[in-house]
Amino acid sequence: VDAVILTGGMAYQEGVVGPVRRRVEWIAPVVLIPGEDELPALAQGALRVLSGEEAARDYAPPPAGR
Repeated sequence: VDAVILTGGMAYQEGVVGPVRRRVEWIAPVVLIPGEDELPALAQGALRVLSGEEAARDYAPPPAGR
């Protein structure tokens, strides 16, 4: 593993970054790439489905107890 990368709006939140960093920094350096590109990415994905370029996916919840 070369790096653990935290992206998006959560990379701005020390309350998220700190605990994650403490748990994983022994694996690899933690790299932050803050930004808020999640919504445009979701919109682009929806447009690909609506235009027929990509099939919609159905993500089932994990089994109980996991």
